[in-house]
Amino acid sequence: MNALEAKSGLEVSEQTPRLEVLVVDDSPVCRKIFEQILPQDTYAVSYACTGGEAMQLFAKKSPSIVITDWIMPDFSGLELCKRIRADKSKSYTYMMVMTSNQEKSGVLEAMEAGADDFLVKPFNPNEMLARIGVGRRIIELHRKLEDKSTELEEVASTDVLTGLPNRRRSKNGPINNCAAPSVTDFRFGWCSAIWIVSRKSTIPSGMKRVTRCCGPSLTLCAN
Repeated sequence: MNALEAKSGLEVSEQTPRLEVLVVDDSPVCRKIFEQILPQDTYAVSYACTGGEAMQLFAKKSPSIVITDWIMPDFSGLELCKRIRADKSKSYTYMMVMTSNQEKSGVLEAMEAGADDFLVKPFNPNEMLARIGVGRRIIELHRKLEDKSTELEEVASTDVLTGLPNRRRSKNGPINNCAAPSVTDFRFGWCSAIWIVSRKSTIPSGMKRVTRCCGPSLTLCAN
């Protein structure tokens, strides 16, 4: 590989980071198949033989895709799906269940447990790779939606002119003890932000009193 090819490969790697995948199966044959079909430059794959080991790796690596066998030594793949779905601290995880059970009831059980996809063993490697590709696209869509949601929350809780937290967000809670209708925030020339509060309101910490000549209110501005 020459320097140009190496640079090109580096740029691709930086643009598309490897997706974390967790495969849960105690079969060495199944593990070998995944090692062959999943490109190492696209997927970072971890392997677990039991449900308990899978939960430890899930907590450590936060995989985007989990592929689990139905039957495992300690608890089932369906139980693993339920436990992962119960963890609300992680981003969305795409889960696939593998089983030799070809009955329709098995598909329904897996979906009810939280699985996104269901594949009967022995599976076709190309079909598995295609299904993982579908999971990747869904995960990427979820991540984009999460990013947009975060941006909207930031816009909704920050004053556009000052860049300061508005009434909806403050590190120490509400700006003062007055009711929401009695607080108004606006621009006032040399002062980055001021608050108009009723005379009965508590003066916030870090503010100084400025007496107005008219109006039934006090103007508080930052020191």
